[in-house]
Amino acid sequence: METNDNYTLTDVKKAISVLENHHTTRDYQALEEILPLVLVILKSKLTEEEPPAGAMKFYAPIWVDVLLERLSTQKHPLSDEEYQIFRSDVEKLSISDYKVADNDLMGYKPVYISIEGISEVVLALKHYFKLL
Repeated sequence: METNDNYTLTDVKKAISVLENHHTTRDYQALEEILPLVLVILKSKLTEEEPPAGAMKFYAPIWVDVLLERLSTQKHPLSDEEYQIFRSDVEKLSISDYKVADNDLMGYKPVYISIEGISEVVLALKHYFKLL
């Protein structure tokens, strides 16, 4: 059964299983590598439904949303070439790439997020691509 986010029930159950079984696998390196990105993905899903208190409307670069979506599922893994392209983009990514939503901006997606949330996205992506 497919959800609106293109995740299958099997995908969700597998993710839950990995997290629940961490106490037996004790693979802290793998856990450390995925936790920042998992946190950002989960928070982005939550803020789609209900903006957090203190969040303002910003325009986020569309490619950031595309990258987070691609990294949140194994259906379309990044090719080596795509990895290098996104890595280069993430290297240049900063808080200033998010624009306050005053008017429509081409190439940006409106999101409700705090400055802290933007920082988390930027840091999580830089951590994923080993730029920190």
